[in-house]
Formats: sequence, C-alpha cells, structure tokens
Amino acid sequence: MIGFTGDRSVKTDLLTMLLNMHDYNHQNGTHRPLFEIEDVHFKQFIDKGFYSHAYFDMPRVKPSLREIVKNPAFLVLPQVIQAHLENCFPSLVIVHAESPIFTIRECHLFVPESETHTRTYVLMFGKAHHPIAHVLIAHVLKRNLLRLASIVVEQDTDILGKLYANTPQHIKLNNEVGMDWVRRNFESFPAVVEPNLSR
Repeated sequence: MIGFTGDRSVKTDLLTMLLNMHDYNHQNGTHRPLFEIEDVHFKQFIDKGFYSHAYFDMPRVKPSLREIVKNPAFLVLPQVIQAHLENCFPSLVIVHAESPIFTIRECHLFVPESETHTRTYVLMFGKAHHPIAHVLIAHVLKRNLLRLASIVVEQDTDILGKLYANTPQHIKLNNEVGMDWVRRNFESFPAVVEPNLSR
C-alpha cells in the first residue's frame, strides 16, 4: 500500500460529486495545470449496469527539467496517459495506472454524509515490477504520488464549489457517456435499467 489522502467532506450532494468524477471532459480543464493535459481522446465505455469501465488517452505537454525537479512524480507519468477507470456505482472509482516498472491503483471513494455533503478519500496501492522501482516507490514517489492525488481532490473540490447545482444542461458535449451512466443509475437505483451505454 502506498497510503491514503484526500480525506475531506465536500459541500456537494452525491449526484453532483459523481457527475464530476465521471465527466471525462474535465481532466483537460480542471486538472490541466497539474498534469499538463492537452486533450482527451475517448476510446471505449463498457456498461455492465452498476459496474463500468472507461478507457481514454490524455496526451501531455512534456514537463521541463524545473518541473521534474520540483515534482519527481513527473518522471513516471508517460507522455500519453492511458486512463482506465473502473467504476462501481455509487461510491467507488478505481484509476488503473500502468508503467513498465510498476502498477498503481488509485481508489476514489465517495460516501454521502447528508443531502448536501459528500465525504471523499483516496487509497493508493502500488506494485513494483523491478527492484529499483520498489526503492523509488518506497522513498521518492510515495510522497509525491500521494501529493498529486491530494491536489486532484483539492481541484475537484474547488470546481464543485463553483458549480450551480441542478442547473439544466442546454448543450451536450462529447465524452459524456460516464455522466449518462451516473444519471441513469442514480434515477433507477436500486434497479438496473436500459439503455446499455457501451460503445
């Protein structure tokens, strides 16, 4: 286990929190400064009722030497982040991250505290594929990976505080299949209903 971070109560309802976490457009907006994400190339969504998978690629701007020195975690981030999100409705999103030297699982958990507040926290697990990677995870990357995850939670919390809850949506954007999946499951829970949103 790498550790946990991002344990906080957020002033937002569970539905709004889940819509934000399944908005595959927000990575190159909300998290652009952190990861230098240029774009999101959505590849596949697999809908299995209350369980789903989303796959997309996020090309990044190459970090400068100064940015790498400031945050060594950039060393392990590829030029194109290949995202695989495993979603378990309503309270778990697992981010799968793979590299030649290690595997990381970042588990985002969401627990409704009231109609207006949702608690969130992140558990991180890692497995080294090489002895040097084990040393890196244990000594250098552990702190930086947890810090990155904490900043992601802070950025999401900040954007959630600026959203207008229950504002009708007037336009449909690309990559919204995850949000459609959340809305369908939220409205029909505990029953699973069509449509199947796989694509």
